[in-house]
Amino acid sequence: MLSSKELRQKTIKFSCDTNAGHLGSSLSTVEILKVLFESFLKFDKNDPRNESRDRLIFSKGHGAYTYYIILNHLGFIPDYELNYFNTEKSSLKGCLVQNNNYMIEASTGSLGHGLPIAVGMAKSFKIENKQNKVICIVGDGEMQEGSNYEALLLAIRFKLNNLLVIVDANELQAMDYVKDVSVENKHLAKILNAFSPESFYEIDGHSEEELRDVYKKFYTGKNENISIVVAHTLKGNGLKMIQHDTKYHYRCPTEDGYIFKEEEL
Repeated sequence: MLSSKELRQKTIKFSCDTNAGHLGSSLSTVEILKVLFESFLKFDKNDPRNESRDRLIFSKGHGAYTYYIILNHLGFIPDYELNYFNTEKSSLKGCLVQNNNYMIEASTGSLGHGLPIAVGMAKSFKIENKQNKVICIVGDGEMQEGSNYEALLLAIRFKLNNLLVIVDANELQAMDYVKDVSVENKHLAKILNAFSPESFYEIDGHSEEELRDVYKKFYTGKNENISIVVAHTLKGNGLKMIQHDTKYHYRCPTEDGYIFKEEEL
């Protein structure tokens, strides 16, 4: 697996080469995805459709550039798809489009849809007595969508201990800071802790050690219900120019004269 620094370099270069926004939303997930793919997520490198694979639902589908980079590194996504990103020559778009050959499990980016899909998958595995795990990554701004709470209530009702929900809490959303849009988001950790207090974790989302610890608890533990992680991250982490700045939710840094330089990271 690529290092966190290499993933950031490739993610930033990809955004700059394609003049694509949503870079900050991608950079906040680097360690979350790296540790998951590197050490825990079950998949077959030779068969992306292998039925025994775990399912990763990347609900914040607008911030998927690092996800694309990892899938490319693993051999699932060919180079030409990245080179022609967001054009008619590529199936890769600004938001995720389902492609089972590339191990992209669901079309996401319209927020609030990924978690309900993940709950349905987790429930189906329970019905069929299968051991597959389901991991769903959502944004903290996305948690303003009521569909997420409906999904959580169902997950608790059915005791879906094969489901892990990770909230990428980077504190920003499309045009403002999350705390200034929704009062509830100021207390998001407390609210989510109430759903599953025995398997709730609040961590540094850029700490590989802390991430590895919660993944290990999910994969090897004997939780009776769903696991929820609030991972505190920095939007745009790795590129100071765009860090924690609402201006760069959509905007690509090249629009302001930025030229990619690896040594700046």
